[in-house]
Amino acid sequence: MQNLYRRRIEIAQKIWSRLLQGYYKDRKELIRVVEREYKNAEIEPIRGRSKIKQYEKELTTLYLLGKYGLGLSPEEYSKVFDKFFRMEMLCEKAYRDILSGKQPSEVFHEIFGTTSEDIIFRVIRLAYIMVLLGFEGEETLIQLLDRINESLPELSERIKRFKKFYVALRIAEAIATRKVRNRLEKEALKHALCLRLKAEKSAPSDDEIRLIATEVYGLPEYLVNDVLKAKNIELTLE
Repeated sequence: MQNLYRRRIEIAQKIWSRLLQGYYKDRKELIRVVEREYKNAEIEPIRGRSKIKQYEKELTTLYLLGKYGLGLSPEEYSKVFDKFFRMEMLCEKAYRDILSGKQPSEVFHEIFGTTSEDIIFRVIRLAYIMVLLGFEGEETLIQLLDRINESLPELSERIKRFKKFYVALRIAEAIATRKVRNRLEKEALKHALCLRLKAEKSAPSDDEIRLIATEVYGLPEYLVNDVLKAKNIELTLE
């Protein structure tokens, strides 16, 4: 799995080395650096169809790789973390507080002063990136989603759309790592993921899987199409 994110890890190591040496003046410059490095490496931020603030949101990946991948302590390097990753630290605090049993709506108001979708899904982003990078188990993401859904039912449709994206992301990831090699295996994984996430009616289309596999993971479209081709029976989610 680490090989799939190897280039992101290498970029994070390079940027963190310079961060600790004081190369960058503010968060805006850091976002530009991430964008430049990703484009030079011909990789995309982890995302779905939307590209809104995609490089700013990708600072979540940089933050997590610094803290958990490189073992950099926010206490020991407080000036760097406070200056460049204040938002990500607050998101992680909210994430930990919710998992500890606090009411999500209260946590968001206490930490951010709002329950805006942008803030809530930044916290969810932090949670699923931690899962992708192997820093947390998937059950923590599921627990977070369940608790937010219970506390803020007005977000239920938005949560369903996120689950659809997440299932597509994990299937695309499995295609990239060759854990899924044909349509039958793809359907089996989709079925398992939807059941685990309680998202039986939020299964993603092949187009959504294809987009992530080709744009985020950089797979050739012909390879993805070969896996997705409709010569096997689809499993029905009931």
